Amino acid sequence: MALHRAAYQPRQRLAYLFWPNATEAQARNNLRQTLYQMRRVWPAVDQFLAMDAHALGWQAEALVDVDVSAFESAVARADAAERNVDLEAAQFALTQAVDLYRGELLPGSYDEWIEPERDRLRQAHRAALVRLLRLHEARRDYLGAIQRAEQVCRLDPLDEGATVSLMRLHALNGDRASALRVYRECEAVLHQELTVAPGVAVREAYERLLRLEAAPAKPDAPWSTTWPLIGRVDEWGQLQTAWRRAASGQAGFALVTGEAGIGKSRLAEELLAWAWRRPTR
Repeated sequence: MALHRAAYQPRQRLAYLFWPNATEAQARNNLRQTLYQMRRVWPAVDQFLAMDAHALGWQAEALVDVDVSAFESAVARADAAERNVDLEAAQFALTQAVDLYRGELLPGSYDEWIEPERDRLRQAHRAALVRLLRLHEARRDYLGAIQRAEQVCRLDPLDEGATVSLMRLHALNGDRASALRVYRECEAVLHQELTVAPGVAVREAYERLLRLEAAPAKPDAPWSTTWPLIGRVDEWGQLQTAWRRAASGQAGFALVTGEAGIGKSRLAEELLAWAWRRPTR
């Protein structure tokens, strides 16, 4: 009832949830007796539970903090902030949400009604972490993004997509040694748990790291982080052309624009690092 404050629960449903092996009549009687005893030992119960002959519900005005409700409220605030393109507020709300999630819902209970709720909250927590790491990355806070990516990996060490993200973030942070370490840890876990090798995406990321260490950057390539600027070939060429014109003395102006999170900052950073290595008059 605390998890579903807005909905009253029929007595018949509650009786079945608490006494699934009893007859319906016996389960209803057990519920009546339990509520009677609860009122005797805890008279203040009516401040929290609303009861009538057919249903029970949580009192809307009851002053009780429920961490699940606080978690969901923080996620909802993040959703609203992102719709308003207030990324700072979204990051703050998501940080609150992931800090509120301290473990699975009622981990010692295996009642049927709990499992779907437990899984829903688990998935919501993971989604909040992924959104948060993307916001850190968009602000070029790679250490913050790495911290969140590590949390995602700890949720499921067999999640190869999370492994690739963590490798990529370490590479963006200029720490290829840590990126390679993440690969080796993934390889060991997969072998130990499933007796399989890493999948194609993880192996390709690993091979790109090795090639990057072995070969110097190409003159006209981004500076180069491990992952190329996928889908940005035309934009990359236009920025190079604008820089060359400026370097030759022709005044110019380039505007990088688009929706939040599509890689504008990454593209500008690549151009800055690429131009930094080149001679100018």
